[in-house]
Amino acid sequence: MNPMATNQFKVWALGIGCGVVALAGSVALSPAIAGRTPMLGGVTSDKVCNSANPCMHARNKGSGAAFAGLSNGGTGIVGQTTQNSKTASFDGLFGADLATPNPSGTPLNNAGVFGQTSTGIGVLAQANEGTAIVGSAAGGDGIFATTQSNIPGIASAGVFGEDVGNTSTASGVTGFSGTGIGVAGDNFERGKFLNAAFLGLTFASNINTYFPAKPPGGLFNSDIGEGVVAESQGSQAEALAAANFSGGPLFRAYAGSAEMLDLDNGGNMVLKGTLTQNGNPKSVTRTSGAGDVVMYSPTQAVATVEDLGEAHLNLGQAYVRLDPRFASTMNQAHPYLVFITPQGDTAGLYVSQKTATGFLVREHGGQSDIAFDYRIVAEPFASQGARFANAPRLLTQAFTRSFTRRKADLIPNRGLEIRH
Repeated sequence: MNPMATNQFKVWALGIGCGVVALAGSVALSPAIAGRTPMLGGVTSDKVCNSANPCMHARNKGSGAAFAGLSNGGTGIVGQTTQNSKTASFDGLFGADLATPNPSGTPLNNAGVFGQTSTGIGVLAQANEGTAIVGSAAGGDGIFATTQSNIPGIASAGVFGEDVGNTSTASGVTGFSGTGIGVAGDNFERGKFLNAAFLGLTFASNINTYFPAKPPGGLFNSDIGEGVVAESQGSQAEALAAANFSGGPLFRAYAGSAEMLDLDNGGNMVLKGTLTQNGNPKSVTRTSGAGDVVMYSPTQAVATVEDLGEAHLNLGQAYVRLDPRFASTMNQAHPYLVFITPQGDTAGLYVSQKTATGFLVREHGGQSDIAFDYRIVAEPFASQGARFANAPRLLTQAFTRSFTRRKADLIPNRGLEIRH
């Protein structure tokens, strides 16, 4: 068991005013984005054709752009299609990179569609009912996004997703996989503040997030519900599993920054508080030849500390000194009990004196020279356990059952789309 890890956690304040995790700012920004409509109604064409080929075609054999659109007050380029088909794919705007792949296997930096901005949005996609963006790759990444933000106090994101609708079945980010991983997160320990491969926050106002000194795989926090909920409907599957393959602890629990529970890789558990259980306590005990057996622990009306030993009468009396370490576990404000069992025939033994350091055993008549066993029972130091106290009740916060159906539709030449 490691020492109490009171300094392993630091506090990181998340506030609406700080714009942390880009959540506060995004709430104000997203409705504005949702209201933007790059499609311009009433577009008049300078050229009309009826052909399977493009009406306009431009080729630049130099290093410049084949086509450029510039507008001082409107949209630089507008692409639209009115074709409606469930079997074919048509695009309002289509861009393709036809460069020859690098023979060495290093990916090129070309792009089928490239958007760039200094302060706004590089690429904006909007869909009223369908999917705003679909990314599909035969061997690479469907969508790859990075951020190079170095602004202190602003948590920019390589990928940011937010649901601003009114249904509880929608999600800001959804990951789906038929054979692999639905959503994966990595952290390379480059920051000095909040590091986590995955961060999940649910809050109504502000959250003070305690984070460990070493970056965790996932950090979850909520000020209105559970931080983490694990569920399983499999008959043999765990709802929550923990494994450490390098010999470290399997589980640690903290109250704020103070460690309350430690479960190491050998199955040894240290609990700071009181363990309350229903039924008779059981323990598995090893034997010399009968294998492991189950044994039961005694139950008592009050909490006690006990010590056992053996002493010897000399001319009918013996003084037994208490083990100093055991004496320090006793409540000195209350007397302790001593039970005597002689190992032979006597005229009767009794305890004539009990002090904080030991007790005196005498025989009636005081002549025997014989051994005896003793058992000491005392109230624990700083004990607060009441006699026959009422049993504590478990919290009965039930789960609300909700059914969500996701339908996977294969879009030709586009990959997989997840629809609620």
